[in-house]
Amino acid sequence: MGIIRDEDGYAFTPLAVLLFIPVIVIAISYGSIANEANMLAALTMGGDVTVTVVGSIYTTVEKAAADAGRNAAYNASRNVIDNAEFFPAGTSKANITRNIVDAINANVINTSQELERQTGRQIYINNIPITNYTNATFTTSDVTITQNDPFGFSVEIRGGIPVKVVQKDQVYEFRLPQVSSYVSLEGIEDPYIWINTKFRASNVIYKYPYYASNGTYADYRLNESVDRDGRLQNLWYCLNGTDNPSNITPRPYYFVDPYGLSFFDRLENRSSSADPQYTRMSTFIIGDPLLEDHNGNQYISKVDREYFLGIPGTTIKVKNNVVYDPLGYPFCLSATYKNLLGLAANNYS
Repeated sequence: MGIIRDEDGYAFTPLAVLLFIPVIVIAISYGSIANEANMLAALTMGGDVTVTVVGSIYTTVEKAAADAGRNAAYNASRNVIDNAEFFPAGTSKANITRNIVDAINANVINTSQELERQTGRQIYINNIPITNYTNATFTTSDVTITQNDPFGFSVEIRGGIPVKVVQKDQVYEFRLPQVSSYVSLEGIEDPYIWINTKFRASNVIYKYPYYASNGTYADYRLNESVDRDGRLQNLWYCLNGTDNPSNITPRPYYFVDPYGLSFFDRLENRSSSADPQYTRMSTFIIGDPLLEDHNGNQYISKVDREYFLGIPGTTIKVKNNVVYDPLGYPFCLSATYKNLLGLAANNYS
């Protein structure tokens, strides 16, 4: 808990400040100590402004972490797509972390300097006046990226960084608690698909909504039912994406895949992943953009990573009819993915 000190060194906790209120009321009733009451009231109200400044700094750090994480992930994806060049192996996470730190610094410095102008307080971070900073309130050793699922990551700022707010008769000192802000990757274009498809097909990361898991058993629900058009639901829904808005080329959903690639793998064009299995995802390739590279063989697994590696696949059927994707190409999977996705039956009725 933060401590407020007056110019004579007396210390007050926020609880003690609240206890001043009845003292002020009583003191005003006795003229002989009215001056002392006025001093105490001023200290209490000044402390309230100081505590508000502290809260604003914490909120700024928390929001800046989330905004900076999303912006850094988006810019990393655009950098690969616009330059048609992947990050060197093992560098994408460090690049995103560095950009997050730069953005947090800019936001916190600007906000803190504005708070100083509005309140008359002096703000110190790491015991350095905020007015002396240009771009280094936080460093890359203060910020880490932690990924707990394929579709986002947390930006974590270590706890214990000292912050001090000063005015003429008060000093409020505290240490920032650990800050953790979740950053969604949904809606970001996948550079892995863009670069590896010959005609620059575009796909945007959105998670397949019908996946279910109890922590040990995964149910993809891709073979939920056969609809009246003879299509296998929810496989068709996953292939077609978000109901194919505006009749654009379908953009399939992404699904949790222990054999797949993390977002950072995709920035680096990896063919396999060293990241934890729970951080990996895959999507399907629609059409056959690398048909010539596969020597005209259409029977290639349509899971993105396997498709780019040229791993063979076989079709599945509904009522003895081969399943085709929304662009009219045979939909094929390897035995590995037929088993994983619950489609090993091969023929549905």
